[in-house]
Amino acid sequence: IPSPYPVGTPNLPPAARAPPQMPQAAPLAVVLGAACVLPSHALRTLGASASLGLQLYGFRDFVADFNRTYEDGTEQWNMRRDLFEERHKEIMEFNAVPGRAWTKGITPFMDYTDAERKRLLGRRGRGPRKASYDAPAEAASLGGGTHIPSEFSVERPGAKLLNLIRDQGNCGSCWAEAATSTLEGQVEANRTVMAQLEAIHKKSGGVPEVPTLSSQTVVSCTPNERHCGGRGGCSGATVELAYDMVKAEGGLPFASEWPYESGRHGSAPACKSHLFPRAQIAITGYTTLPANKVSPLKQALVQTGGPIAVSVDATHWFAYSGGIFSDTDVGDGDFTVNHAVTLVAYKEPGTFHRGYWLIKNSWGTYWGESGRIRLEMKRAEELHCGWDSNTHEGLACDGDPDRAWVCGTCGVLYDSTFPTGIHLKGA
Repeated sequence: IPSPYPVGTPNLPPAARAPPQMPQAAPLAVVLGAACVLPSHALRTLGASASLGLQLYGFRDFVADFNRTYEDGTEQWNMRRDLFEERHKEIMEFNAVPGRAWTKGITPFMDYTDAERKRLLGRRGRGPRKASYDAPAEAASLGGGTHIPSEFSVERPGAKLLNLIRDQGNCGSCWAEAATSTLEGQVEANRTVMAQLEAIHKKSGGVPEVPTLSSQTVVSCTPNERHCGGRGGCSGATVELAYDMVKAEGGLPFASEWPYESGRHGSAPACKSHLFPRAQIAITGYTTLPANKVSPLKQALVQTGGPIAVSVDATHWFAYSGGIFSDTDVGDGDFTVNHAVTLVAYKEPGTFHRGYWLIKNSWGTYWGESGRIRLEMKRAEELHCGWDSNTHEGLACDGDPDRAWVCGTCGVLYDSTFPTGIHLKGA
């Protein structure tokens, strides 16, 4: 199925294409100490279009390409090699099945144990409801008679923030990256705020640009007393908590004030509270859409013209290379919602084509389809449901129920949030 984005760059053949330089990978003990973690280096995939090269790709190639430091012949080498070969076989068998709408490829997780893979995904669900929370918005309240087209995308040529792919690195900060990506995308989609920013640049004599926001501030400064989505920082939290913090502190600084650094060392430095008075982008709250409903999610995307933060079950995403991902190919009918991402587009299913939700991930541009994944939009998406029976592994706050009813491919319909009342302070 044709993709709107190029599939991740193949690794092969080494003789014809020298692999890009990659920094030394962090030890597994470091990488796996945080939830929702992925390497900060490019995740290079190898899809079905290079099936012969994939078949010949071996463990030594993997060790070289992903900077593993295993010593040949040791117990660790043999254990990791066996894992790689098992996953390699699974990929080849999966891609050999005719009629599949997506393919698997080589990723850095080929030599991880199941337990290590599980620890890569953190807890990212619905947070506690505070004063800044806006009640779930029904489709009608989002815009009255707004026309909902059969396909829509907030990404566009020339956009910076709407097209930006983030990389969370060795930190369980998908919740912070999704919150920041959604907010800055909504900023770029807001003509009033963008005009005000441009006027400020002109007045100061600077060159107009679209500034990225500081996800590091979100990681380091968001409190998480009820352990919603984790223990906070690189150990997980929620998008809702992030927006509560942004509202309470009066805004979010630009990335130029505090660039992202947690991805390198897997921990959150102390909050730099002195930056908040200089923050320019502020919000009045956020809206969480009704759970497990298709129309409000589409309506919010179309009406705001900006991205929406959604929570998903990404358990089976590790080897995704390209195409339209269907969880019926890999799942058991139930979900564990454990990852926060950004919804940027959709295409409804038609007579001769599959529908999909287009998702921006925070695993860098060399994973999936240039950092994106297309999740199948089924004709009866609201009926594609299952139980999340492990909510405290991937979803809940302390004291929340142990089970939740979740709908949509990978549970994409369950938890959807976007910031409201975006404005420039002092404008």
